Order: sequence, then structure tokens, then C-alpha cells
Amino acid sequence: MRGAAWLFFASSLWAANEECTPCHAAIVTSYNQTGMGRSIIERPDPFSASYYHRLSNRHYTAANGALRRHQLDAQRREINVVEKSIHFAIGSGNHAVTYVHRTPQGRLLELPLSWYRSLNAWAMSPGYDSTAHLDMRREISDACLFCHAAYPTSPAARAAPKSIDCARCHGDTTAHLKKPARGTILNPAHLAPGRRLEVCLQCHLETVSQGIADSFRQPRRGTFSFRPGEPLENYKLYFDRADSPDTRLEVNHSGYRLLQSACYQQSPGKLTCTTCHDPHTAKARNACAQCHPAPRHASPSGPDCTSCHMPKRPTNDAPHVAMTNHRIRARPTAPQPDHAPYRGPVVPFYTKADPETLAMANIQVPGAEAAAIYRRRLARDPTDTAARAALANTLLRLGRREEAMREARRILTLDENHTSALNTLGVAHAMHGEHAQALAIFLRAKDSNPDHSLTWLNLGVTYQAMNQPNEAIQSFREAIRLQPDFSEARQRLAALP
Repeated sequence: MRGAAWLFFASSLWAANEECTPCHAAIVTSYNQTGMGRSIIERPDPFSASYYHRLSNRHYTAANGALRRHQLDAQRREINVVEKSIHFAIGSGNHAVTYVHRTPQGRLLELPLSWYRSLNAWAMSPGYDSTAHLDMRREISDACLFCHAAYPTSPAARAAPKSIDCARCHGDTTAHLKKPARGTILNPAHLAPGRRLEVCLQCHLETVSQGIADSFRQPRRGTFSFRPGEPLENYKLYFDRADSPDTRLEVNHSGYRLLQSACYQQSPGKLTCTTCHDPHTAKARNACAQCHPAPRHASPSGPDCTSCHMPKRPTNDAPHVAMTNHRIRARPTAPQPDHAPYRGPVVPFYTKADPETLAMANIQVPGAEAAAIYRRRLARDPTDTAARAALANTLLRLGRREEAMREARRILTLDENHTSALNTLGVAHAMHGEHAQALAIFLRAKDSNPDHSLTWLNLGVTYQAMNQPNEAIQSFREAIRLQPDFSEARQRLAALP
């Protein structure tokens, strides 16, 4: 499994904004070697790997441009086989590379095996090293792509993303290409310090990667609608856990930690990411001497303050990865990992949250109060399908079937293949004994998203209610093949004659 894995990353670098090259060849060339310039590997070279994940008892084999998963039964025969082609990869390889499958329906699925530079080997992707994980079913959302890819130029381009390009920091290049001159394109260096910092924070201000929703976009703001130079809070509001951050250091904590540093807080606002980092080369410079011309002690490694005051630490949310702790401290302490589920309040961070969005961030139980909060959110943004899907599911749990169906149908007018809305609508019909209608809806959900194990479970339950045991057995088996730890599917299959 180990070997010269690093070699395969060099083959498919995509030139960021190739039209910029005639005037800015040196900058484009250097930028294409940075992590941002290599954030997407469009054509990963074929590689071979095998990996056994003991916690979930699953075997993975990569060969011929595909990733295969299987388990073994008591007779050592392969069962629950799933194979997905690898279409592209996310990650520069500076720390890790994760592979992606594009379904025939255009959905992007994160694959469970990643390559880690620290190991020079493959292991489970971040978030997958557990007894129950999403395996080959985890859909990559637009919100995830936002920080890993360039703005998509068309709906089709969303399924074939490109590496982060010049527009992410410089805005729309159209006017500059028509008239290449100063003033026809945004130069972040000329922004006020706060706006300049937020060009970086648009992607580097994740407060927490799991347990709570760390941010919500403002009403009527699309995923890729942020433009450099505008106030970040016009686009998104950020939230954090109310407990101490000292137990957490995560992969995307650079901006989050910098904002907690006394150096930043006392600058005031003048310390930004580009004070130390050149975004065109990814080279870091020691800018400490600007404020500390006479350091109290000499660094044993020379003029490098970071090794002592910003040391690298293993991250909580990604195995086999260590990141620089950007919380600059005189005497840094190592975070004490705490993986217990967080049940406390959620509080605003960096941006000023309005009461309605703060209330939504603090929803923990899908009850009547949650339904009222979702309705107030939808009054501000009727196109928020995530909030409407949560409302429909909550209403169904509350037994308010007709209201749940109405909300699910509204979602389907915006996205006819919305998997959650289809399942909510199908279950609502099934609960009322309308099994033929439910079956038609679940079949529609299955055709648009055949990797969704819950849809197959709902199909099985519906077939069983319609006295079609063979179809029910096949549906439950498919749910288990897709999700081997799906206990309800196993129980229902075992209960069938």
C-alpha cells in the first residue's frame, strides 16, 4: 500500500485563468503550484491500493481508476460489493487528497479512501474512521465545493469543477480582459484591512466542522454569490460553540484561530492573512519583526517565530493531518481532544447574527418551536430548500401530514429530484395507506438518486405493505449493500418469510 504515491499529483495541474497568462505569466505559473491552484485534480493518474478498515469491517481496493468495497461473510465470500469510478480528486496533496465519483445523474459522491502525505499512503477519508460512516454515499454539496473549486461557469460545470482561480480573490475578470488597466479589476491590497481579510475568510473561517452548523448564508444568497470586496456578513453569518475552543484544532481553523490571537485583536485589524502569506506563491514570511523588532529570545531555528508560537498540531477532524495553530500565543498549549457530542448553546462568531438566524442555529429538537423558526426563515427566503426540507420533515414528525406534504411539494417545484422532499412526500402517502402513490414517489427518488439507502428501505417497506415480498427483499438487500450497518433494513429483511 505504501510507495511513491506523491508522483501522481503532477500530471493534471489546471492553469488558473489561462487568459491571465499573456500579461501575468510569472504570477500564473507560481499560483498554479500553490495549494489553491491545485485544489482540484481533474485527471488523477491511475493507482493501486488496498485497505482494510477494521472499525467498519470493510475492504477497499483501488485499481484501474475505480474504488471497490466489499465485506466477507462467514465462508469468506465477498458480499456487499460496491464499485465507483474515480472521476477527479479534491486536494492539492499538501496534506491529503480525496477522490470523487460523478454519478450518471450528475451528483458528486466523496469516496471513503484518501491519500495522506504524512503517511505516504492511503487511509480512511476525514470523517470516515468510525464504525458507521457514509462510505460511498456522501454527497458533496455546493457549500463544500465553494471552498475547493472555482466559481462554476454553468450548471454543467458544477459536476466538473476546476481549481480555485483568479476570480476568487480578484472578482469578475471580464472588464479587465476587455481593457487591461489598473482600476478595471479588484486588487485586494487596496481594500480596507477588514475587507482584505475577508477575501481569505470566505473560505478559511470554519469555526467547527461537525456537531453544529457553523454558518448560514443570508436570505436569498446563492452558494457562489460572494464577491471579494463586499462585507462577509452580507453573505454569511457565522456561529460557534459556547465552550472553550482549546479542545479543538481543525483543518480549516487558520482564520478562526487568527481572530482569537492577541496579535490580531491589538493590531487593530491591520494584521491579515497576507501580512504573512503571499497568495500568489503560498510562501510565508516572518512579519513578527514589524511589531516585535527586538524579540526577547533567539529562536534555535533562526528567524522563525512560528515553530514556538504557532506550532503544528494534529487536527481533531482529519486523521493523519497536522496544521499550524494560527492562535499566536506566547506559551502555546496543545489542544486536548474532546470528541464528545456538543449539546450546549450556539453563539455568534465574528459576524452579528440576527435573532431569527441565531434561533435556527440553536435548533436541537425537531419540534413545534423548530417548525415556527423554519417558517420565519422561509418568510425571508422562500427559495431556501434546506430550511423547507427541515420544516417538512419536522411537520411529518409532529403528525401534521398535510402541511408536510404541502412543503415537500413546494420544494419539488424548485428541485424536482430533491431526495429528502421525495422521501418525505412518499412516507406521508404511505402513512395514510396510499401505497401506490408512495411507491411511485419512491421509485422516482430511486431513479434520481440510486445510492440513497433510505429510499431503498422505504421502497422495501412499501412493497411489503403491498404484499410484494420478493420486491421487498430485493429492496432491503440493496439498502444493506449500500449501507452494511443499516440495522433497520437488516431487521426488516430478517422478519420477512
